[in-house]
Amino acid sequence: MKTNELCNCSILRSSSSKITSIYDKALSNNGVKVMQYALLKYIYLMKSPNLNELSAALYQDRSTLGRNIRILERMKLVSINTGKDKRQIQIMLTNHGTVTLQEARKAWELVQKKIEIKLGKKKQEQLIEILNDIQSIELKL
Repeated sequence: MKTNELCNCSILRSSSSKITSIYDKALSNNGVKVMQYALLKYIYLMKSPNLNELSAALYQDRSTLGRNIRILERMKLVSINTGKDKRQIQIMLTNHGTVTLQEARKAWELVQKKIEIKLGKKKQEQLIEILNDIQSIELKL
């Protein structure tokens, strides 16, 4: 196939699906998927953010993020507190959420290391650089 016939979007989407499935499998013993792990990690690092702060940090719209947070709440991994202003929803890790995050981190680190070994350190660094470049693309069509 010629280079100009390749679709960047298709390659990135299939690669994203593949890598997501690898992480999901590794995290399955902890009862979470990679997106849930990422949410728990951000909530921990941001020290109980509100929904707007978390939405901005993850570049996700509030409604999608809200649905995902409700799933974590049903799993008893987070608690949600609504302040005086109902729009200011604060998200906190529960004790169960903190333990789950700590255990899942071990599985996550193992996958990270295996991927780095498979790609090699140089390709791993190049991959991160390319993906960061892609995230910064803004095209006017």
